[in-house]
Amino acid sequence: MPPYSTRKALSSDLNFLTQVHHTTLKQYVEKIWHWEESIQDEFVKREFETGRIEIIQAGNTDFGYLHLAKTEEKVQIVNILILPEHQGKGLGTTIIKDLIAKTKSANMTLELGVFKINTKAKSLYEKLGFKTFNETKTHYQMRI
Repeated sequence: MPPYSTRKALSSDLNFLTQVHHTTLKQYVEKIWHWEESIQDEFVKREFETGRIEIIQAGNTDFGYLHLAKTEEKVQIVNILILPEHQGKGLGTTIIKDLIAKTKSANMTLELGVFKINTKAKSLYEKLGFKTFNETKTHYQMRI
């Protein structure tokens, strides 16, 4: 059994989702664009309203969230956000490896976007086998 589980995010999780989003992304958004709390709050709310957010848990502890978008051919990791105090413990790597295995067994592609300035995440994705297939001014688009 993996060292984590997921559950569908509920409206009662909105504050947690906002905390995770702000804590994990503010350092990048501030450098690339401009951080405006109300805009980011609205972004989290719209993301939640897609109905595709899963809370990631280890034991009884919520430590992040996963947002996937699926089509018949591919799975897009829209966001995988893990609170800093839970990073560096292999949980994110395990989740991504599980997603790679699931998409490969279904003959699907797994894609994601990563901020160009988030070199640590890009390095992890490359180590896991992702290749850059496109880039924008702010992001690398990667797939496996």
